Amino acid sequence: MEKWVIDRFEDNDLAVLDCINREETRDIPRGELPTGAREGQVLFFENDTWVIDHEETASRRAMIMDRFAKLKKKSLDRRQRG
Repeated sequence: MEKWVIDRFEDNDLAVLDCINREETRDIPRGELPTGAREGQVLFFENDTWVIDHEETASRRAMIMDRFAKLKKKSLDRRQRG
């Protein structure tokens, strides 16, 4: 199953989606997304409907926050040594 991440919303009411499974970007009308869909959420297409994958979204968000925390710690460590 292909999964997509909402990269951003454009001024012309388009959502830009990036495919997780392969290198592809797709623009779709914002109105085709689930109500309340936000940037960074993971979606999949099922029965002619975009569906938010809450579990995958939470997993990716936790991974990103972990990476950010490691980078921040690394930066602080360098400042303290320098």
